[in-house]
Amino acid sequence: MKKLLVKLPLLLVPLFIYLSVVYLCDVFNVFHYDNIRQTSASSNENYVKTRYVLDNPDRFNAFILGSSRVGNLPMEGLPGQYEGSSLSWYNMTYPMGCPKDNLETIKTFLDSGVDVKCVIIGIDEISMYRSYQDNSAEQIYTQYQEYERSPISFYYSYLKVKPDFKLLKEALSQSEQDKLDTELFYEYGVERESTDLSVPNEDANMVSSLGCGYYGPEESVQAVREIAGICKDNGIELKIFTSPILETTYREAVEKGYLDYLRDVAECIDFYNFSGLNEYTTDMRYYFDASHYRPYVGLLIEKCIFDDSVDRDVTAFGGYISQDNIESLISRLEEEIVK
Repeated sequence: MKKLLVKLPLLLVPLFIYLSVVYLCDVFNVFHYDNIRQTSASSNENYVKTRYVLDNPDRFNAFILGSSRVGNLPMEGLPGQYEGSSLSWYNMTYPMGCPKDNLETIKTFLDSGVDVKCVIIGIDEISMYRSYQDNSAEQIYTQYQEYERSPISFYYSYLKVKPDFKLLKEALSQSEQDKLDTELFYEYGVERESTDLSVPNEDANMVSSLGCGYYGPEESVQAVREIAGICKDNGIELKIFTSPILETTYREAVEKGYLDYLRDVAECIDFYNFSGLNEYTTDMRYYFDASHYRPYVGLLIEKCIFDDSVDRDVTAFGGYISQDNIESLISRLEEEIVK
């Protein structure tokens, strides 16, 4: 028995070494949420950003929520004041973020004492098919609320991730540019390419559709409805807009019920519409890929949302949509899709 007790620590040495490597590698940055490392892997931005805001509850009071696409809404186009109060913006964009994710984020902020004054939310075809359960099942998307529900289970799932020694090398050798990118992440929550506001001028070939799932709006529409109610009850200025979806992806989304989804959302809340076939969505120059519009387009979106002089007509880029004119919008979108 004494020999076993003597040898037991030695048997634990390999486990300790393994866990240390997993911790240092930290593929999704969940163990380094307060000082992320720039690597070729993607962080779990839902957890990292939510934890960061909760640790600094007085730093930000205005937030952008949505999928990774809203990461291309630049800080330069956002207002600095709201009803006499100064706004400090943080972009909460996280990959595949859906309305239910966004709802839980807002609730967590309010429950934790964050003084939320303004929220912008981008929705699109990802919103109509991606669910909270879909995201909680994948480590890159797992929500902060799953950590709250069971910290042990949450961390255990990440300790089981096989270390990638290429990523470990990247994590341990951060360049000066990497450090600047990390600073930008904590200042505004975006990547460096999302700060390039230049006008796209190089021709690019249209790429194929991103692909989207099947229409299932129940969770999404209910989440939008709850967000609208919570913001109203708490005096939060809420702006919702639909992403300008690249033509190839947009056409597939329409086939799978996207226009019906817009009709359902209009029953819950007014929104600014950028979806459809227009000078931007039909030109690949304005996109990084089949999913993400460039910051130049993001700046136009912000102008449409916050500039009162912009055309609000249903036919305009950024037209203001409500229950009163949603059918006019749907009719126009249906007509242009068959031309």
